[in-house]
Amino acid sequence: MPRAARLVPFLAGASLLARGDRAAVAVAAAGEDAPPAPHHALAQRSVPRPGFAALELPGLTVRAAEPFASPIAAPRPVLVRAALRASTASIAMVPAEVRAAPLRLALPQVSQPSETDQSAAATETDANGQALTAAEARQDAPGPAAFAARVADAAPLNAAHPLVPSEGPVGLASPSVSEPSVTALDLPAPVPLIALAPSKEVSGSDRQPALLPHPEHLVPAAYVTEVPGAMQQAAVHPVESPPAHEAAPSTSPPQALAAARALPAPSFGLGGPQGAAKDTANLAPANATQTFPANVTPVITYDDEVILAVKVATATGTSGGDDTVIAYGTRGGLYLPLGALARTLDLAISVGDEGNYASGWFLSENRRLTINLREGTAEAGGRAVSLPKGDAVAFDGELYVRAERIGDLLPLTITPDLRDQSITIKTNEPFPFEQRLAREAERERLGNEQASSANAERRFPREDTPWLPISVPMADVETRAVSDTTLGERVETDLRLAGDLAWMSAQVFLTHSTRDGLTAAHIELGRTDPDADLLGPLHATLFAMGDVATASLPIGLRGVAGRGGTVTNAPVEAASVFDRIDLRGQLPDGYEVELYRNGVLVGSTRLAVNGQYQFLQVPVDYGLNLFRLVFYGPQGQRSEEVRRISVGDGRLSKGQVVYTVGAAQKDENLLGVTAPRFIPGLDYGRWRASAQLAYGVTSGVTAMVSGGWFDSDFGDRWLGSAGLRTGLGGLAAKLDFAMQNGATPLGGSGKVGRAIEAGLGGRLLGASFTLTHAEYRGDFLDEVRVFDGQPLRRVTELDANATLRPLGEGGLSIPLYARARRIEYASGEVQTTASLRGSMRVAGVLASNTLEYSRYQPGKDVGGGASNQLIGTFDLSTLNGSHTQVRASTSYTVLPDPRLEAASLEVDRSLDDRTLVRASVAQTFHRSDTQFGLSAERRFRRFTLAFDGTYGLRNKVHSLALRLGFGFGRDPVTDRVYVAPPGHALSGAVALRAYEDLNGDGRYDAGDKVLPEVAFGSGTGTGETDKDGVVLLTGLPAGTRASVQVDPTSLPDIALAPVTRGIELVPRPGRIHRTDFAVVAMSEIEGSAYFEGAGRSRGVSGLQLTLRDDSGETVATARTEADGFYLFEQVHPGHYTVAIDPQQAARLKIALRDAIALDVGAKGSTLSHDVFVVQQ
Repeated sequence: MPRAARLVPFLAGASLLARGDRAAVAVAAAGEDAPPAPHHALAQRSVPRPGFAALELPGLTVRAAEPFASPIAAPRPVLVRAALRASTASIAMVPAEVRAAPLRLALPQVSQPSETDQSAAATETDANGQALTAAEARQDAPGPAAFAARVADAAPLNAAHPLVPSEGPVGLASPSVSEPSVTALDLPAPVPLIALAPSKEVSGSDRQPALLPHPEHLVPAAYVTEVPGAMQQAAVHPVESPPAHEAAPSTSPPQALAAARALPAPSFGLGGPQGAAKDTANLAPANATQTFPANVTPVITYDDEVILAVKVATATGTSGGDDTVIAYGTRGGLYLPLGALARTLDLAISVGDEGNYASGWFLSENRRLTINLREGTAEAGGRAVSLPKGDAVAFDGELYVRAERIGDLLPLTITPDLRDQSITIKTNEPFPFEQRLAREAERERLGNEQASSANAERRFPREDTPWLPISVPMADVETRAVSDTTLGERVETDLRLAGDLAWMSAQVFLTHSTRDGLTAAHIELGRTDPDADLLGPLHATLFAMGDVATASLPIGLRGVAGRGGTVTNAPVEAASVFDRIDLRGQLPDGYEVELYRNGVLVGSTRLAVNGQYQFLQVPVDYGLNLFRLVFYGPQGQRSEEVRRISVGDGRLSKGQVVYTVGAAQKDENLLGVTAPRFIPGLDYGRWRASAQLAYGVTSGVTAMVSGGWFDSDFGDRWLGSAGLRTGLGGLAAKLDFAMQNGATPLGGSGKVGRAIEAGLGGRLLGASFTLTHAEYRGDFLDEVRVFDGQPLRRVTELDANATLRPLGEGGLSIPLYARARRIEYASGEVQTTASLRGSMRVAGVLASNTLEYSRYQPGKDVGGGASNQLIGTFDLSTLNGSHTQVRASTSYTVLPDPRLEAASLEVDRSLDDRTLVRASVAQTFHRSDTQFGLSAERRFRRFTLAFDGTYGLRNKVHSLALRLGFGFGRDPVTDRVYVAPPGHALSGAVALRAYEDLNGDGRYDAGDKVLPEVAFGSGTGTGETDKDGVVLLTGLPAGTRASVQVDPTSLPDIALAPVTRGIELVPRPGRIHRTDFAVVAMSEIEGSAYFEGAGRSRGVSGLQLTLRDDSGETVATARTEADGFYLFEQVHPGHYTVAIDPQQAARLKIALRDAIALDVGAKGSTLSHDVFVVQQ
């Protein structure tokens, strides 16, 4: 066999591969003496189902284009799927590396048209119904030479090798030269894969290469251009070289040239000549029919077929594109399938009688639609609609209507875009599918708002860590040798322990100094459950004893920390817009923590109270509040914690009860330990107790009552309050009444204190806000507003939060937080404060600025004028992700006298993944004091070693510390005690083992295979499994829901997928949750849906299919495509049933002919199963 014979092309021909959007081509390797490729008409007989064609290509060795240099042999048939949207696409595949003679495209012989043909051509009409002259018709139908020029312009060929017709050479400069006896076009070799698609004109930037996937590589690129109608039946033959006589110039007369350039009259539409359709190859399935009145030319044929995506235009933009319909485009217009569109739009309209009859209703049952093509009648919404011949046609069991006429039948407008191969539907009235989408969007919005509540649907399956009577604790230990100017030389040790004790979570923190003994302590025992399943009928979410923190009342009494106890069933991650929350947590020695709320810096602290940081009375915004705690270690360590709190209007559902009870001895820890040089605060060591109860009276009104007793420095006092929570015009509203009495406070009158407070909150003009005002009479102490022990007269507070976008959506964003407060005391003193904070991220840098204004007006009995102060701070920090981190801060005063107060600079450098170095300098300008700092940390396999020191030039003060840190615990996978760097006792952790479940039993067995290098991630970090398939993720937030998920792209095989994408757990300190993470080989279920009627079947599009497991739960859905094809991807092993969506089945009165049960095995495979739909 000559080398040229190995250039085996495949040709779609007129509509051969364009019946659907998938074409399967079998490519088989064969020997040199293999028979040539079968003719496309022969291949048609082996079409497996409508929409698919199988062509055998023997003798082909495929070589990929660069960069794949090696040949790709095809030892067995392989499938190549090409999305062919054009109804008359022709494809020629030529291996790029094979040097062979030109490829010849043989064309049908074009003879000079007769006078009858010329007359018929002269009466053709355009898309608007206007008559076309013969010259115009010929101008719209380019001949072979013009086609050669277009292909040459699209293909990457130089001028030395143009595409030429065999009867005479035609260069790019003279595309109009042609002959009436043109029978072929020769393609010079080598040439890449050329796809010829006549569905639309492609030129300029629209000409894009298409790729056909090969099982191992990609075949060479394809180029798209237009194919004239005369080419639609072209056969393709490899030739050694053009015959010499065909290369000779031609001297044919001009009439023959004009005849060669003219195309045959179209074989579609009512304007075509009788009998024209017989010249077109009929490649339709045998059961495909078109019905039309006798002696009338068919309106549409299979040659006109196009596949269009369906888009929907809404008020917020255009969406969709996932659904497709088979349409037919002719010179008379675009014909759309009424039945398929009805299924897409969720309308109860069905088509029968071979497409000649349609009936049903739309939008309401009294708005009927009836079309009867046999009688020539149509009625929509109680009015008759005129449908002339050619506006609607029955074809292949479907009723097709011209696109511009559908608006006369239904209240919508359809705009076709053939360049984009789509139609856009704009409804004039709300349609069922739009209402369904709106309901789904509203449910999604409500779900997002309640994502943190106990009743919210979990994203991943929950796994619980079992509680133990006692567990081996996880511990973090730091021992440091310290020398400083203040306390001298000493050795200090911090010990943190966490674990299970008496089926509760226990946490212990102790600090010991060789100079002062025990200097700090925190001991807490309790449990947290976001699902509110604690303490039986109490349904508590949290209870704790030891060193605890109590909750604030709505008015009068603030929450405090101290030894005592508390219990509540309040949601762990939810709050009211009127609440002020307290944030506390572990703060290691030498660390600083910054608090950001929704991207705005709220505050920072280096002060640890019994080993904990405290951010007290922090306001919240309406909606989701994202609190980010950024920790900076003394040697440049950096870590983050994220807390999410969903903030609503404070209303409960009807009948819901939320309670909180607590008692504590203010600021006194369980062991009574204090730090050196400790100065007690107001009411230190005094006991207090409080309780509050909220009840949902209706879905719109919630009632609250609360009471408290507290022992102050001047005596005991009590209080009680009652209030309501409701909504006003979309805003949250509150109203509280309170009474307080007892010992007379400093500066008090001895009268019973009374208070009334009202508030509004929510979103207005794009900003979140909370506005409250309170009026007081008598001796009322409101610690929630002011914690200074003085009676109040009135307090007004405004908190607002907004985001500026000076460059529009998607550009620079600047979150802003503003707060203003005016406090008037019973003594006549007035204190006014206001603050404005803003942050923005630019080029990897986070910049924050804060302005704080305060004004103090003394009382009349004191005298004196008012004082004003305006101060500010400006902070810069680089975002995490580089080896060098920089933080800079400047504080300044604007009023009363502008001046620069202080500036500082810190530079952290990561020398490698285990070594950190920090250098810092700070300058206090008004005291002319400069302080330098230097620190470093080295992380070893089982411990850390660090050094940090500071020195002040003015007072010659110094501080030096050498730190040794380590942690220990029990490995849950190996059950062995381990020693590692510290950090595990501060938060929760999870150990995962990834394995391939080879037998599909859902548990790790001896025969299963562990999977190394699989990536897992949580909200706090990522990690990869080791050689044993195990990874440990730490730093999970304790007491709240946390999710851990796998990165599917890290799995070793694309056929593998996790049984579940992730897990949900509630981490707790001191325990490592252990889980085996199963990965299985996934399968696919595919097939076609056919509608049975009148003794034959046809593909049905827009059918919504569901895949259900043994429990009846829907695990996947699929919508059939234009040719009825459906596909369920990534199906787990198990037993399943396939059914029609119940709502669609009831609306259209359809059902599956047979019950379908499928068994998917543990080894990945593709299951094929066709479904048949019948009318009920």
